[in-house]
Amino acid sequence: MQPNQVTVMGLISGIIFFTFISMVENNECEEKGQYRAVNGFCCHLCRAGFSWFHDCYSDDSDSLCLPCMPGKNYMDVANRGPECKKCSTCNVLYEYVQQDCTVTSDTVCQCKDGYSRPHPSQPCGVTLNTAADKNITIPFVIAAGIVTILLVALVALLIYRKKKCLYPIELTGQMREMLPLINKERPKDIFENQRKLIEKRMKSSDAEFWKLLHGFLPDVYKLVSENSYFILYEMRKKYNMNISDYWEAYEATDSSERAVCILNHFINEGEICQGLLDVIHAGQDKKTQLQTLLDFAEKCSPVLDPDTAHKELLISADHKTATWIKDAPDKPEHPDRFDYWMHVLSSNSFSEGCHCWVVNVREVTNFRIGVAYGKIARKGESNACLIGYNSMSWCLRKYNNKFRAWHDKESIELEVNENPRRIGLGLDYDAGLLLFYNADSNKHLHTFYAHFAQPLHAAFYVWGAALTIEPVNDYNYCE
Repeated sequence: MQPNQVTVMGLISGIIFFTFISMVENNECEEKGQYRAVNGFCCHLCRAGFSWFHDCYSDDSDSLCLPCMPGKNYMDVANRGPECKKCSTCNVLYEYVQQDCTVTSDTVCQCKDGYSRPHPSQPCGVTLNTAADKNITIPFVIAAGIVTILLVALVALLIYRKKKCLYPIELTGQMREMLPLINKERPKDIFENQRKLIEKRMKSSDAEFWKLLHGFLPDVYKLVSENSYFILYEMRKKYNMNISDYWEAYEATDSSERAVCILNHFINEGEICQGLLDVIHAGQDKKTQLQTLLDFAEKCSPVLDPDTAHKELLISADHKTATWIKDAPDKPEHPDRFDYWMHVLSSNSFSEGCHCWVVNVREVTNFRIGVAYGKIARKGESNACLIGYNSMSWCLRKYNNKFRAWHDKESIELEVNENPRRIGLGLDYDAGLLLFYNADSNKHLHTFYAHFAQPLHAAFYVWGAALTIEPVNDYNYCE
């Protein structure tokens, strides 16, 4: 190889090496405890005791993290893991609990006397100190295995003969008549434990209340299961529900199991059980609340203000639809325009009375709809500009087929069994009420209660799709 060729090869290798180094550096954040998110921001890792839920929305800010459940799971390091680690359980035959599982550390198990670990990663087992122990143990294990096999075979034979009605004794006529009644499975009373607890309460105080609850327990259970997330949120907020009981109910796999957990907690607490009925009643009132608002609200729908729309949002000529376009034509600078978040506000605002409108969300998978004060910040990527993530806005968000209601960085997951294509918003400004509902079925989704201090504008966030404001029934748009 010629000297000039060697020089060229060396230059090319150097360029490739430094390019690789720069790529690695660009993917790292300057401070420890941060990571480079998909959106390009340097986000703080979730601290020990929490699991990661969502990336941050700006550089050098916290990711959204969820707390681990005490006694059930833990996270011992700063992380970006979507789930906490499951707590270990000690084998009660060979081990005892030296230290309980916390949200930041796993359970510590210690071997009982006479047992040891062949290796730190293996479970405790019988300690065999001598050859004599081994000689005694091996025949014993073989004999125990033979006895176990014989017992299994005997049980299987008895089950087979029972199914075939091959009983070893002759049954009398009366016994044959009783046999179907004995074999028939009796339905289990799912409220058996709750009824026993209530019956004990009836002997102490507030007997009339507990007697009433005893009689209407199935109805109360049905009402709780239909709106369990709302009830959990309200009881945690108003009655300081124990965090471990809250998470046990929240993590239940279905609404019926969640309802049983809620009932168990409040029957055990006793003195605050009346609060559960108050919250249920409030949940029932929401249906009346929705119908009243629809009957008396001013039904002219707001229209969108193009001057507030992010540059990637195209506003239709009739100001009813906002469509996200990646390579949208340039828009002139305007002091009211959102320059980072894909937001748009309505041109008209509401400062009194009742109003309602409908948003056609179609099959959009990532959106926020709600209301915001006209003075909400517009410039930059801070949370002060993101609707639902500050004190000046309220919204319902859909992301990954899950619905949450957001205000001032706090949220609650909503039970939405069907994905609505049209979502209605009802605003009673004077009463401080903002209500969301499925406009196709008129089913209530969520209600915010607030003291509105400034005029409210309809607000959108949309990415990758389009949202449209529709008139309610045949009513017109607001002027």
